[in-house]
Amino acid sequence: MQKIARRKFIALTATGVAATPLVARARWIGGRVTALEVVERIKKNIGVEWKPETVDGFKAGDPSSGVTGIVTTALASLDVLGRAVKTGANLIITSEPTFFSRADTPTPPVRRPFGARASSAPAEPSVPPPPDPVFTGKDDFIKEHGMIIFRLSDHWSLRTPNPLAQGLADSLGWSKVAGEGDLKTMTIPEASLDALVVHVKKSLNSRGGLRIVGDPALRIRTIGILPGSTPIQASIAMLPRVDALIAGEVREWESVEYVRDSVALGEKKALILVGRIVSEEPGMRACSDWMKTIVPEVSSSWISAGDPYWRPTQ
Repeated sequence: MQKIARRKFIALTATGVAATPLVARARWIGGRVTALEVVERIKKNIGVEWKPETVDGFKAGDPSSGVTGIVTTALASLDVLGRAVKTGANLIITSEPTFFSRADTPTPPVRRPFGARASSAPAEPSVPPPPDPVFTGKDDFIKEHGMIIFRLSDHWSLRTPNPLAQGLADSLGWSKVAGEGDLKTMTIPEASLDALVVHVKKSLNSRGGLRIVGDPALRIRTIGILPGSTPIQASIAMLPRVDALIAGEVREWESVEYVRDSVALGEKKALILVGRIVSEEPGMRACSDWMKTIVPEVSSSWISAGDPYWRPTQ
């Protein structure tokens, strides 16, 4: 990849935000709540026991810094970070990693040797990999604007009712038809799969990320909602109870092929994939509303990461 000058990279990816005054430099002054204190309130009010092993936690910035504003988002892309700076916010609460991998560090992850088990510690490379311009550019932008990144994924999705499912059902207009005590299954007015897909696309403002398995003419009444990333076990457990699954992201060789083979065996089933980020957006909008109740003295807002995909017109 061609080397990208640091300032040029920041200017290009943040649409000029680098020229904006740095509003996020203040530390705890005059009683301003710090990022660490905000997270302590999250842990106290989340409603589930905080797990010692989790992807949730601070990923960038100084937790002792005073918070000038809070932004929740499904994913802290550079576009989202740039818009957050414009609002004066410096604490970003994101559902997904900021640095492109589960490790979520501002350097490229080290690949495991071929054949190594997932639980094995990665081998130390003999020569450190060269700096990556995208990792470095994003990290520089975060540092330059004094931003703090906190990932809230595991524990947010453990709440009851599940806020990601609740948010997705709300966006699709189906909250009132959700199963009692189970926002992941619901019965809707009967519609064809084709008409259902149109409704989902419009409701979620999808630019082109929808992928569908099943007969377009199939009549749909019962829906299963699986936001985020869905393992095959969840698809297998839910599919017998519904006509169609609406999921965020799955492994193509798992749930997609399971549903396709179900159809080949004569089952009247369908699968609609909306994309992981798109499926989590409504739940992180709800997170912003929740943050307003536990940190009322700081402005909280939601910024959409948007559908990362687009579809050709022809």
